[in-house]
Amino acid sequence: MTVVMAASSEIRLAGAFYEHFQALLSESIPDCSPAEVQGVLTGLTCAGETDDRFDAWGALLVSDSTDGPGFERTRDALCALMTMIQKSLSGRDFSFRPLLPPDTDPIADRAQAMAQWCHGFGMGLHWNGLVNPDSLETDAREAITDISQCAHVDAAAAQSDDENALTELEEYLKVAAQLIFEATETAIPAHRVQ
Repeated sequence: MTVVMAASSEIRLAGAFYEHFQALLSESIPDCSPAEVQGVLTGLTCAGETDDRFDAWGALLVSDSTDGPGFERTRDALCALMTMIQKSLSGRDFSFRPLLPPDTDPIADRAQAMAQWCHGFGMGLHWNGLVNPDSLETDAREAITDISQCAHVDAAAAQSDDENALTELEEYLKVAAQLIFEATETAIPAHRVQ
């Protein structure tokens, strides 16, 4: 299966995209959900990493022993997704959104994916050691703490009446990622390649 991704923030990260991306990941990164992978890439972006530094951060997601067309396809997809993330966070128009399963999936699965996104975000944000939360403004520091706590939510306990809470949390993650990106952008501007 070939998944073509344009490096454009205009691609909607909807359910079909999630499912196609999951199929691609199953070849090279079978232990990570699309949500977790996008969380890692978002955290890396907030930490100043860029798609052209794949050789530095790629091993966080893809095994060094992987080679061949599958690896190249995965690398290209990860880099394209990271470019989309960077563009949407840089745009200041709040177009960024976490990559989550479609609304038609069971709420427990979507809550689990959201927790995986938060876990991935923390991994990516702290990977290069350039982000010191204590040096960031209070709102950004609190957003990092909130995202870290969301990574430990008991997704199995999610009930159908938690739909509104899940929607609110997704909206919060959109704003929190934007806030953290803007705070780290001023804290580590020399590292970020435009």
